[in-house]
Amino acid sequence: MKRLKFTVLPEDIQELLKRVGAEADRAGMRVYLVGGVVRDLLLEQASTDIDIVVEGDAFAFARKLARKLKAEAVFHEKFRTAALALAGGMGLDVVTARSETYAGPGVLPDIAPATIKEDILRRDFTINALAVGLNADNFGVLRDDVDGAADIESRLIRIMHERSFIDDPTRILRAARYAVRFGFQVDALTQDLLDQAVDQDVFKTLTPARYFLEFRRILEEKDPLPPLDLLMAWGAVRYVPYDAGGRARITAAGPDAPWEICLAALLKGMPPAQAEALCVTFNIARSARQKIMQALQ
Repeated sequence: MKRLKFTVLPEDIQELLKRVGAEADRAGMRVYLVGGVVRDLLLEQASTDIDIVVEGDAFAFARKLARKLKAEAVFHEKFRTAALALAGGMGLDVVTARSETYAGPGVLPDIAPATIKEDILRRDFTINALAVGLNADNFGVLRDDVDGAADIESRLIRIMHERSFIDDPTRILRAARYAVRFGFQVDALTQDLLDQAVDQDVFKTLTPARYFLEFRRILEEKDPLPPLDLLMAWGAVRYVPYDAGGRARITAAGPDAPWEICLAALLKGMPPAQAEALCVTFNIARSARQKIMQALQ
């Protein structure tokens, strides 16, 4: 049994996790810290991306938690999630443990309440399929059903099952982002499945807006060029032109350039009306579209 220490996290988040666990004990619910924050703990990196999974009714627990913490809560019925905004800018997401089934390639999944194990098994990569108990009897105890901790130690990106890229092709973009951010390698079987998915043109099952939502996260990286280069090598760049000119313009924009500027750098050779139409297709908010068009001009 491996027990993680939270000392790498800011003290206010450490205290928040204790309070979440205590409230869950009072409510008779099992709660877990999940996802990227657990991966980052194993990498000894601080994270403020706090996701809590509840075995049971996340809405009921989120309401109790919001009252206790004097937080504002926003509820998303479709995915049974609640976002809590706390004083000082802290926030956390509370999610019902769930399973997912895909009616077809590239469509959003149908979800159903499930156990923590089923919730773990629905995730994208083994390095993100980790959970840490927050109840008093298992506080800090790592749950690892898929050897995710070993993959982190081996610095590997490994998919959860053979249809992962078919079910959700945006995982291909995530694989590039994680590989570069953490300096990990995509394992051989995962790379084979990724290449097969690209050869089958799985991106045709996605709307441009869903593709761009993940593509934007790449543009938001400190240096988006390495993951973009990796996507190009995989043949996985869609909708947005990526060539030597765009690469040079992103470089000229400097480190930490806003994603809108990076996108404008890639769209620079496109007629303005076409660029704006593409931004509308991507479902980019009006204020961001204005920044992009101003940069293009």
